[in-house]
Amino acid sequence: MTHKIDFAHEFHYRDLPAIPFVPAVGVTLIGPSGQDEFVAIVDTGAAYCLFNGRRAKSIGLDLQAGRQQKLAGIAGGTLMARIHQVRLEILGSTFKCEVAFSEEDIGRELLGRHDLFSQVRFGFREGRSIAYFHPSP
Repeated sequence: MTHKIDFAHEFHYRDLPAIPFVPAVGVTLIGPSGQDEFVAIVDTGAAYCLFNGRRAKSIGLDLQAGRQQKLAGIAGGTLMARIHQVRLEILGSTFKCEVAFSEEDIGRELLGRHDLFSQVRFGFREGRSIAYFHPSP
């Protein structure tokens, strides 16, 4: 049996500083009094969307007002983060999501599963370094 899944958008993997060739896409983070644009890695292994805590202030959030959450990191390390509800714009579509903001500077920002992946669809062709996005599950 053959199944076909359609996607509205296609994007190529990118080279990011110190992280070669990953599925990354432009994101606009929208808060109560501002927005911030940057590139985030699509990470199917990340529990939460994770953004640098310094972005919270730029969109009008008090970082420390968020719910504290310990996140597991690479190589068994942990990272303390604050959970806030924001809107994310990805390839022209906007989604309301609970996301994590790091309490310390981080080198990579991630689009993870919690809240976001139930609202969208991602696909990957690793051998061709192409990722796909659709604004509904």
